[in-house]
Amino acid sequence: MRRGVAIACALVLALAGCKTEVPGGHSAATPNGGPPPGGWPQPVNGQLTTQMCGLLTDADYAKYGHERLPMVSEKRVDNEPNAVDCLYTVNDELALNLQPTAEAAKLTYDAGLRNHKKQLAEDGRPTVLAENVVPGSDQSWFDYWTLGTAGSKYTEYQISVRRGSLIVGVTLSGLKGKKEQDPRVLLSGLAGLVLQRIPAVGRADTGKTQKARFSVVGPGRAKQIIYNDPTTSKTVTLKNVKLPWHVEKPLVTLGNPMVMFTLNATSGSPMAALGCSISVDGQTVVVEQPRIGAFASCIQSYTPPK
Repeated sequence: MRRGVAIACALVLALAGCKTEVPGGHSAATPNGGPPPGGWPQPVNGQLTTQMCGLLTDADYAKYGHERLPMVSEKRVDNEPNAVDCLYTVNDELALNLQPTAEAAKLTYDAGLRNHKKQLAEDGRPTVLAENVVPGSDQSWFDYWTLGTAGSKYTEYQISVRRGSLIVGVTLSGLKGKKEQDPRVLLSGLAGLVLQRIPAVGRADTGKTQKARFSVVGPGRAKQIIYNDPTTSKTVTLKNVKLPWHVEKPLVTLGNPMVMFTLNATSGSPMAALGCSISVDGQTVVVEQPRIGAFASCIQSYTPPK
């Protein structure tokens, strides 16, 4: 229902000849789509800003035959330390996410692609997935919009691009122009423009990837150790593990306000004293001291720093 209302409103706006107004807070590009006075907006003290919504202009979209309608919102993204989202009427969207490291960005990008494939499969929707579609990027994929609806008259598309520690996402609304170019060509071109206009962003790490350490202590061997990988959300099961044992896993929050850690260990001996602990970057999240009973369990939620 909300999509139908939005599209109807967009049609009214288009018929009325409405044009996108310059959102408050960032400078207007020149009429021909060139950079605004002072150049294209860049991060400030390493932080992405809503002014960077101006990296793509109405003229950029018009070059490909697409009319971008007025802006709905421009904001910093909740639960992401360095991300902005720029949303326009009928779901045209630009999203920027700068991770502290290329490793963290790759994990975030890979998780996004996994979730996209899973969502389309669960919805029984077709796919036109294509990868490596943007020159100059480390990774990129193009497909139907993850949150789209099967059989809709207004088909949306999206692209996700990673260069180093920077992830760029562009969503294309289903309200097509009369001479609109192929959506893959259109989105690849727009994403490429963003990369060109912030040429240094993402090329060097600005921090470090958080690491979660899972540990089990006790005598001999553990019959079984089970823990959840905090980034992939997969359950990992190990058998006949020599103790003491530990493993470190990279931790990215993927926009979640908290992460749930789980670690369980069992011993084949009922008199074995097992203990466990989980820490993040050396800071203890949860610990269970060794005790007789052949079982240890560490379960705790973790709220990443802002």
